[in-house]
Amino acid sequence: MGRHLATSLAMAALAVAQLGFVTPAFAQSPEAAEAARRVNISGRQRMLSQRISKAACFLHIGAQTPGQENELADSVALFASSLQALRRGDAALGLGPEQSTDVRDALVAVAYDWGAFSEHLQMALDNGVVARPALAGIDASGLALLEDMNRAVNKTARFYGDSLPDMPLILSLTIDLAGRQRMLTQKAAKEFCLIEAGVEVAVNRARLAKTSQIFSLTLGALQSGMAGMVLAAPNEEISGQLLAVASAWEAPKAALDVAARGESPSDAQRADVVDGLERVLALMNEAVGMYEGTIPQ
Repeated sequence: MGRHLATSLAMAALAVAQLGFVTPAFAQSPEAAEAARRVNISGRQRMLSQRISKAACFLHIGAQTPGQENELADSVALFASSLQALRRGDAALGLGPEQSTDVRDALVAVAYDWGAFSEHLQMALDNGVVARPALAGIDASGLALLEDMNRAVNKTARFYGDSLPDMPLILSLTIDLAGRQRMLTQKAAKEFCLIEAGVEVAVNRARLAKTSQIFSLTLGALQSGMAGMVLAAPNEEISGQLLAVASAWEAPKAALDVAARGESPSDAQRADVVDGLERVLALMNEAVGMYEGTIPQ
């Protein structure tokens, strides 16, 4: 199993630069632009929590390629710097210090979780090897981090959606949901890997089935809309991007469903998960940046 994933991972390594931001295509007020960027960066933090756990799992099963080691270290560095930016501000990202007390408190909880998560990661970062006990701790603490990061994202989306006249709440919530799709790609890949590694197989099969279902349902909602909850694709550019996501999602979803049913995936299906989900992540990340540019003046 490790050899097959190592081959795919060497081909699929995604540079951190691809997890950056798409420049908005439309004019928007500075306040709304900053609010949308906050929701975007906060949502990316959810993805990074699961991307780190996924990379650690791949290292555990022996898929130790230079690209995979870099993915783990780079994702850790990006999470840490982004958390600081969300709390204290970062001029390069167009962020000032967080103004909402509720959001600040939520980010304090995230920082506490991040400390625990980082301790579990230390072994992997020090010597590039993830022992089985460390893998279990990384997964558990990563899920705790994800839960609190999700609260922070939701509070951010609602606070700025409620307080800014040119940042409609439904758009803020839609950016939140679109951003969550990035996390689901990494959570699904991690769960797939844990099944392959023989870690809590029944639990992770159930989790994987749910993760895959949520991605598909959310993608449909983003395309067609959901009254009062999700904005339908607001322009042709985003509509086309979501169609590209849907097309890229087909192959990895089929492979994920095989693993969730308890069947053994083929080598080609393993490659579909490793390579295909990176493609879905990149496309979905571009889509989130496009939503930022839909804010009216």
